[in-house]
Amino acid sequence: MRISYGLPYFVKKAMHLFVYKCWLLLRSIFRPRLTDFSAIVTHTYWVTPFDLDEYIHMNNARYLNYMELGRFDLVIRSGFFRYAFKHKIMAPVVNTTIVYRRSLQLFQKFTVSNQLVYWDEHKLFVESVITRKGKLYCVALKELRMVQKGKATPLDTVMQGMGISLPELPFSSELIQDKQALIKQLLRHAEQKFEGRND
Repeated sequence: MRISYGLPYFVKKAMHLFVYKCWLLLRSIFRPRLTDFSAIVTHTYWVTPFDLDEYIHMNNARYLNYMELGRFDLVIRSGFFRYAFKHKIMAPVVNTTIVYRRSLQLFQKFTVSNQLVYWDEHKLFVESVITRKGKLYCVALKELRMVQKGKATPLDTVMQGMGISLPELPFSSELIQDKQALIKQLLRHAEQKFEGRND
């Protein structure tokens, strides 16, 4: 049996995120600039009827949507959005590792936290976490690449152009060389950091 939601359903879904993104853009412009590129950026939302799936809880894809909104705010307030637009630089997400711990129900309030937790010459890892009342609901790790005109761009060049310096990373060289071990360590770190934290 084929089920069609029709155009209005997808339009409503798209408009819901579009409104959020416009609101976030306006809000980010008037908020203080982030001088620490590794700062934690948090936002609070409520589960809306547009977020629900057939089981009447928030669809798994919507977790990523809300995480993306937080990352968008981080990009704007750090000054990267303006610098990247001027120099035609992109930072596409090339890989996402996500772990779902609990489900969110209709009208429940939740917090989304985004933080840059790892970087090297060309790529960055952004930690995205969703919590509610001190409990971890979802954690994701997004890998981004710096690209300019189809070629990888050194991260140091971008940071210098933005006037931002990145602190030392608390990881051993052996861990950094093993990508799978690095991702596991970063996810474990996020779970330990946010589990039991009060929103």
